[in-house]
Amino acid sequence: MKLQSLFRQFVSSSAPSEQDQEPAYKELDSRLIKSTRYDFDSQHLYIRFQDGREMVYCRVTPYAYNAFLNAESFSDHFYSFIHMRYLKYPLM
Repeated sequence: MKLQSLFRQFVSSSAPSEQDQEPAYKELDSRLIKSTRYDFDSQHLYIRFQDGREMVYCRVTPYAYNAFLNAESFSDHFYSFIHMRYLKYPLM
């Protein structure tokens, strides 16, 4: 009985849950931006550019991310509402 419960603990703790998995990148149809993903827990917006750079924008609200995804032009919205408004750093 103890061996079974130990096995269950090991299996349940070693298998990644849906909550532990990183969100997938969403491909965008944009001349500037290749793809993006958003981490709701940390409020980080990850953007991959067409030139290969990747930036993280901090403290982006879910509302701002939703507005970005629903923008008519991703590039225009990015320059108008994200680029200079949020603290950012490059990913290596």
